[in-house]
Amino acid sequence: MSLEEFFGNSVLIKVLDFFLENRFWDYTKSDVAKHIDKSRQSMYNVWPILTNYNIINESRKIGGTTLYRTNIDSPIVKNFSKLSLSIASKDVQNILL
Repeated sequence: MSLEEFFGNSVLIKVLDFFLENRFWDYTKSDVAKHIDKSRQSMYNVWPILTNYNIINESRKIGGTTLYRTNIDSPIVKNFSKLSLSIASKDVQNILL
């Protein structure tokens, strides 16, 4: 997948951002859709990308409900985390200057 494809989809970016910021907790698909303020259907459209690239994975099941969590061992997640920290660091530098 090219960077253009990855960063060009705002729903994908919102879901990715959500999981990067909330990497230590697990959520249902419905929870994620509610938190990113997008329809479940639009979120479901990008879900396969996140699972196919092992960015998220199933963490547990409660009854018939599946919960998902950020795969913190994924090299892709590690790189996105570094990128996110780098961007945040630059933002802080700009504020301080």
